[in-house]
Amino acid sequence: MPSVSVHGMGMTPADLPNPVSSLSSSNAGLLRCRTSSVPENWKLLKAEEVQKSKLLRGASANLAEFIWPQDERPKVPHDDFQGAEELPIIDLGELLQAAVADRAATTDHQHHHQPSSTRRDKIAKDLAKIFSEWGFVQVVNHGVKTEVIDAMQTQAKKFFDLPLEQKEKAKLTQPGGSSTNEGFGYGVDSGFFYVGRPWIDRFQCRWSPVESITELADKVYTREEAHGIDDIDAHDAAEEFRKSMEDYNKSLDKLTIQILELCAEGLGLKSSTFTEPYLGTAGDCIARFNYYPPCPLPSLTLGLGAHTDPNLLTILHQCSVGGLQICHGHGSWFSVKPSANSFIINVGDSFEAWTNGRFKSVKHRAVVNETQSRLSIVYFSNPLPHSIMSVPHKLIDCEHPLEFRPAFTWQDYKTHLLETHKNNNNNNNNNDGVRTSKLWLLRRKSILNQK
Repeated sequence: MPSVSVHGMGMTPADLPNPVSSLSSSNAGLLRCRTSSVPENWKLLKAEEVQKSKLLRGASANLAEFIWPQDERPKVPHDDFQGAEELPIIDLGELLQAAVADRAATTDHQHHHQPSSTRRDKIAKDLAKIFSEWGFVQVVNHGVKTEVIDAMQTQAKKFFDLPLEQKEKAKLTQPGGSSTNEGFGYGVDSGFFYVGRPWIDRFQCRWSPVESITELADKVYTREEAHGIDDIDAHDAAEEFRKSMEDYNKSLDKLTIQILELCAEGLGLKSSTFTEPYLGTAGDCIARFNYYPPCPLPSLTLGLGAHTDPNLLTILHQCSVGGLQICHGHGSWFSVKPSANSFIINVGDSFEAWTNGRFKSVKHRAVVNETQSRLSIVYFSNPLPHSIMSVPHKLIDCEHPLEFRPAFTWQDYKTHLLETHKNNNNNNNNNDGVRTSKLWLLRRKSILNQK
């Protein structure tokens, strides 16, 4: 059956594919194994959330590209939290409380007070232990104001509520007129090429310098397009978007530095070990909105396939709808229950290499559901592109021989990733980029490349 372009705009019931007859025989068999409610769920393709996204643009009428191989499909639903493992929690509020207690103890001349340095040391060691065993942590009382988080969630939701044609104005171009090869703007790919097509809509930008955000906001909220957006003037709409992005990401810049300092201290290193390559800047950081509309095939597809993040640290805030799943233990997946006032922070491949494997970069994925859309806001932190990340000598010993490149830059690794993903896409080797990108960081791989 030839592919039919479905643009997700102006579909009528007659335009919708039949969930069984339009599929290939193998995929039709898969759907017949599901409940009789499948035809009803197929009407989700008419849902406003789907039609406003790029999900169906260029998709075949049978949506076969969204159906993942059997061994990749989720077996744990998005909201199955019973019996699931609980993600460890770090409470940064204890650091503030300890500092206040220090001042009070000094004033009152208390002799049995536990100094904040002792509490900080415990939190740092706890964090290092969690990152070495889990690679993920849930952080509460992090110091980011609730109103800053709420404003960012609101702006992200407003963005995805815009008509598709308006969102597509959010594209950055190079001086020559070609789109940037790092994927900034609306509808960008993840960089990984999976064995199936992910059920996701997204927006991504480099948040610093602020001009990067301003350019995209001005393109989206043009005066002729913005008259219907909550009756807000176009300039005000763009300014609200820009300010929310700036406030949110500046807050996460500070949180990142705090986490990196605690990580260093927890490993017995100088506090500034992992922050020095930032040189007092925000580094090479990226902000991303991930939007997952309701899906008629949640048990056959994924919002994002299993992967590890290539960057240093990732900070995630998700809405009240579950969807993040982490692989822990012996390859088992569990769903992370959303918490409105917490951030999920995970170690990326670069940080695992920089710590010589003391910290673990762990596989995770996003699953979808039939009834609720899901929104997550992601902050990817990296040092400046050409700053050198050298494995600290203290992290190399008999029990921990050097496993990764002794030194590398984020630019070197990023260049490799872009080239690898480009080659895999051209060769239709859809899963190779996910499996092999991290290998570049390994010491034995770097030695082979030098020969």
